[in-house]
Amino acid sequence: MTYRLLQCSNFGVPSGPARRVRPYPWSMRCRALLVLLLLGLTAQGASADAIDRLVSATQARDRIPGVALLVVRDGKVIRVGCYGVANLEHAVPVKRSTVFQSGSLGKQFTAAAVLLLAERGTLSLEDPIGRYLPEAPPEWGPITIRELLDHTSGIRDSEDGGEIFELRREYTDAELVGVATSFPLDFAPGTAWKYNNTGYILAGIIVTRVAHVFYGDFIAREFFQPLGMRSARIISDSDIVPNRAAGYLRTPTGVRNQDFASAALNATADGSLYLSLEDWAAWIAGLDRRALLSSASYDLLWGVGKSADGPSAGHGFGWDSATLDGHPVLEFDGSWQGFRSAIERDPAKRLTVVVLANLAEAVPEAIARDVLREVAGYSSH
Repeated sequence: MTYRLLQCSNFGVPSGPARRVRPYPWSMRCRALLVLLLLGLTAQGASADAIDRLVSATQARDRIPGVALLVVRDGKVIRVGCYGVANLEHAVPVKRSTVFQSGSLGKQFTAAAVLLLAERGTLSLEDPIGRYLPEAPPEWGPITIRELLDHTSGIRDSEDGGEIFELRREYTDAELVGVATSFPLDFAPGTAWKYNNTGYILAGIIVTRVAHVFYGDFIAREFFQPLGMRSARIISDSDIVPNRAAGYLRTPTGVRNQDFASAALNATADGSLYLSLEDWAAWIAGLDRRALLSSASYDLLWGVGKSADGPSAGHGFGWDSATLDGHPVLEFDGSWQGFRSAIERDPAKRLTVVVLANLAEAVPEAIARDVLREVAGYSSH
């Protein structure tokens, strides 16, 4: 980051022989301004040093190969941090252009796609999903698209314990729906809240069927391209992907490469994306100016759903509502194939922190919260 020093001047005081200006007050003003500026630069430098120490210490303690950090205020990037390596085998350092897997941070893009289609009148959040998934059984009849997005559908999910999909098997969309519908519902739709990846997989299939284009191509066309997210894309192990980071797992004997997943399960709408810090900066700038979606859609994206069984779970569409040191924040985290990710956002201060890591055992949400505390200057910190 560069800083431009203010030059001392008369600040608009008339000059010329008709009026003598005493130098003392203006000299003192210049000195005061310069002192305040230097103090500000010192404080920002101290904060930057503190953030570097924080991230570096966590990276070393948790033995994370690589970490990427982004801080955005009011649509402007105010800090980028690149720590460690993106690929251990080739000793490639993390850069701002390094692409990491999103994990569940990708859910917000799926939700945004559904909201955009709802704005265009192509579907409604209150539509029963059977309208778009006719192969679904009768007991799924009451499930709405909204309940897929806010995790109140009751659909069985791998989060319940035990993977419901075979991670190395290739599936068609129809086969994914068939596996999901082969399990009984865990509860009546809309009556409870339970985090659910399968609901987002099905939401992506609905986007594909309604838009008549693969959901990944839809979000690329409607979000990535307009916002200038040049490296954002669906995961692919077969394509040549510039600046791709490798994901790792920690074992008792050391770090190893991530587990293999099929191409089909690397392209589902529950968070199968590649994004760099540059992509995240463009997306967050779009969020800050509420681009591409209506204000009503953003209120839903960042809102809080409610099930019929009582209090809200504090979850919107791909975002959680929480408090950090007494301050309302929006947050989310993700995990997939040896990658972890986290986003922390203070709406009042228009501050957003993104942390990406290429180790399954990393805890980026803790880093993101600590960095937000540091940058926002929360008094309790």
